[in-house]
Amino acid sequence: MSRMSTIKTVLRTFVVALGIGFFVQYGEAPVADTGEPLTVPRPVTVVTNRKAHSVFGVAENPRRSTGYISDVQTVALVNQEYTEERLPELSMISATRVIDDACKVSLSAQAAPAAMARLTVNAPCHKRTEFTLIHSGMRFSNRTNAEGRAIVSLPILSVDAKISLLINNVEQAHVALYAPEVPQYDRTVLQWRGFANLQLHVLEDGASFGEVGHIWTGSVHTPNFAILGQHGFVSRFGTRYADIPYQAEVYTYPARLVRPDMAVMMPVGVMVTDELCGVVLNVQIIQVISGQVNAPIDVSIKGPSCDNVGQFIILPDVLRPVTGGFR
Repeated sequence: MSRMSTIKTVLRTFVVALGIGFFVQYGEAPVADTGEPLTVPRPVTVVTNRKAHSVFGVAENPRRSTGYISDVQTVALVNQEYTEERLPELSMISATRVIDDACKVSLSAQAAPAAMARLTVNAPCHKRTEFTLIHSGMRFSNRTNAEGRAIVSLPILSVDAKISLLINNVEQAHVALYAPEVPQYDRTVLQWRGFANLQLHVLEDGASFGEVGHIWTGSVHTPNFAILGQHGFVSRFGTRYADIPYQAEVYTYPARLVRPDMAVMMPVGVMVTDELCGVVLNVQIIQVISGQVNAPIDVSIKGPSCDNVGQFIILPDVLRPVTGGFR
């Protein structure tokens, strides 16, 4: 009796378990197929730095779990939308040239025989304008033409020549020129400021006025004489018609020309006018020997008396003679 009761209890338990399993497997209603893809929620982790602190130099990021992502959006694959995975090869970039200042002042220099330079001034916005050139203490004034240009010659006084151009006493341009032949020529510069018409006359090797050795701007002596080592030559620079006139006359001669027994006299001539008679003329003398430029020497010349107005007067003692020992 007891055994039969046990068997019945086991059978009842089996039947109840079988029924529960059937209900779980087939009891839920089937899900309707809508034809749209299912979105599977994914858990994410949100990182916040509000309580982060540095541990061995690395910030610790506390994390907290949140619910499922909602409002899922479809994102296109980048490699499908942008098929150009490799960057194009870089080629030469074409750029438009920056236009220079239309009013820019330029100064260029070209070497010429006998340690001279040919300067070209281009100042488009300074037509018929006065300018001043400065080089190794020498200065003289000039003027641009109707196009704002000017071509000027200049004696090079130093091997590494630096030349500046000033307009209204402000430097507008400069240029450098290397002239290794400068030591082959010695020079004497007579320069002054004002309207005076001074002339440098050179008497080589005891010559008198009018002889072959008399050299001035009106004589036939050219740079070729100096190149051949025969004589020197005198050049004039600047203009007396500027508002602030700077003028100069330069005697250039071969460095080997002056012998120890030879003396070169350099008297200065002046045209006497009502403005210049009886006044003191201030001039500067610059000597250049073997490429070395000596400091300018200021000299004051007492002008002739007003009884000599209209005459050309020679002043013999303005410059000291150049001798072989002068070098």
